[in-house]
Amino acid sequence: MDDENAANLAVPKTAATKAAASTTAASTTAADQGKKQVQAQRDAQKRRAVVTWMVAGVIAVGLVCALVAFIVRQGAVDDVAIAGPSGAPAVSSDGGFGVGSSGVVGKDLDSNRVRLDVYFDFMCPYCALFEKTQSATLDDLRSQGIVDVYYHPLAYLDNASSGTKYSTRAASAAALVAEESPESFVAFVQQLMANQPAEGSGGLSDEQIQSLASAAGVPDEVVARISDQKYATWVRSASEAASKAGVMYTPSLGFNGDIQDPSNPASVQWSQEGALRQAIVTRSDA
Repeated sequence: MDDENAANLAVPKTAATKAAASTTAASTTAADQGKKQVQAQRDAQKRRAVVTWMVAGVIAVGLVCALVAFIVRQGAVDDVAIAGPSGAPAVSSDGGFGVGSSGVVGKDLDSNRVRLDVYFDFMCPYCALFEKTQSATLDDLRSQGIVDVYYHPLAYLDNASSGTKYSTRAASAAALVAEESPESFVAFVQQLMANQPAEGSGGLSDEQIQSLASAAGVPDEVVARISDQKYATWVRSASEAASKAGVMYTPSLGFNGDIQDPSNPASVQWSQEGALRQAIVTRSDA
């Protein structure tokens, strides 16, 4: 074969080679683009997942903050000054009114018994539920000389009474009754809880509180002084002290000085039938 014919045959072969190479390159480019698209989709999914978790995290943090804010509000005391003397009632003990086996504040108390501190707010609906469901148990165990109950009326929910500071007014009235008519105190607390106003309302008027005091057997001369709010400032101080001591909820219970955290499952869950009685009896037998 002469050189010219060899050259002519070489041309198609070179063209074919170039065409094949071009096809291979195109395939490689398409494959690369396909991989890039798959990777891009994966990256986009990752970004969406990160954003979703971030949003979920923000929502979770927001819920936690809201819960913390609610708890803080429960344990906070209004900064507005409250009129009235700051002296504490003579019968108070660490902000509480002790009731022993006789049912009278300040009498028949025994340090060898189980001490149960009950922290409550007269505007708190769960406090009313506690009184409704547990008062019979407490009356029974107290009359048997098994437990002394110390009542701590607080003013955590003053902001929930449309500016009337019902929690403070009711707690001040309870303190006055504990001091001036100690035999009527438990009945008066029961009357206030049984006739509890709705949270967010203006609360009971002073006249309505006085009417409930009369129904509980409080003498007229004491009833007439309820509207003076003699112990309003003391209520504020007692509420601040309870908050600093770790009482963040109402109702809260303390057994022999150990304040329970109702959000902790390991604490005494009074809403469970028989739990409060068992907790008291167990400590009495220890």
